[in-house]
Amino acid sequence: MLEILKSGFHDMFISAFAAMVFTPIMISLLYKFNQVSGIKKTELGEGKGTNALFLQIMNTQKTNGTPNMGGIMIWILVPLLTYFLVELTPTIKIFLIGFALSGFWGFIDVAVITNGFKNNAKFRAYQETFWWRFGKLIVAVLINFLVMVLLYRSGEFNSLSFLQLFSIGITPTVVVALSVLGQFAIYSAELTDGLDGLMIGIFAIIDIAFLILLLTQGQYAFIPILMIILGVLIINLYFNIPPARFWNGGPGAMPLGFAFFFIALITNNLIPYFLITGITWVIMLSSMIQLISMKFLKKKVFKIAPLHHHFQAVGWPQYKIVMRFWLFTAFACAVGIYLGLL
Repeated sequence: MLEILKSGFHDMFISAFAAMVFTPIMISLLYKFNQVSGIKKTELGEGKGTNALFLQIMNTQKTNGTPNMGGIMIWILVPLLTYFLVELTPTIKIFLIGFALSGFWGFIDVAVITNGFKNNAKFRAYQETFWWRFGKLIVAVLINFLVMVLLYRSGEFNSLSFLQLFSIGITPTVVVALSVLGQFAIYSAELTDGLDGLMIGIFAIIDIAFLILLLTQGQYAFIPILMIILGVLIINLYFNIPPARFWNGGPGAMPLGFAFFFIALITNNLIPYFLITGITWVIMLSSMIQLISMKFLKKKVFKIAPLHHHFQAVGWPQYKIVMRFWLFTAFACAVGIYLGLL
């Protein structure tokens, strides 16, 4: 274990240094190509009203113009550094394919769809609808399906154990089920990226939790990748704390959501995973409840969704929400690690 830790810290220091060099260049390029937020008043996608409350809590008069694709550093640096620093087993090659595809979909979602149509009021309204969100889920399902099929055919993933209590064989039906479940992992990560420092702080804690869990379990294959991710996240958080120099968006959130779900599957830590990443699933659930309620009942459950924006709307300052969500994540990670060691 000691040698694994030494090697892992070596990888983390390299990734942190690479991120320090990469980030200022990336920020200047995002400004140059106008990849910045431009949130404007628009009609709500479901029901009556406008997004005036969202504009207020996001303080768009000050934050509009912030680069909103800072997650590119995660999407680019993690696979690139993994390729050069980590032994590329068949499983890790499939991981890199899924990571890259998830980040690419996040890039298309922000660079082409969000930023490309930010001056189109009708399209912006449609982006808030139930059916638009449902369509995004379908794309994520297809990405996960491709990855699960590759994993299934590789012969590296034959069964899935649950806390050593029982296990199931991997069949085509299970592949489809995992594809659907995986897209929710991606979507939950994307929705968590809503406040300065929120998502990156949460995923840094999650990353550390997985490092502790896998080290104590004696599962070392993904330790180098987790350390590479941690090095990038540390630098990312430095630039992402209030006032954020950039927002991460889909290019960073989606591959992170994919990464931890994939690692949990391969290491048979799916149940601990749901606890460790629990806050992201709560956030996603709040958004789904709101969308479904507005679509079919024409009523809001929350003042605004996802959940962290609801707390903003009732008067919580941003730092209180972020820090309490970090604390919730840390406690849930402790419980998840405990279950994983039983």
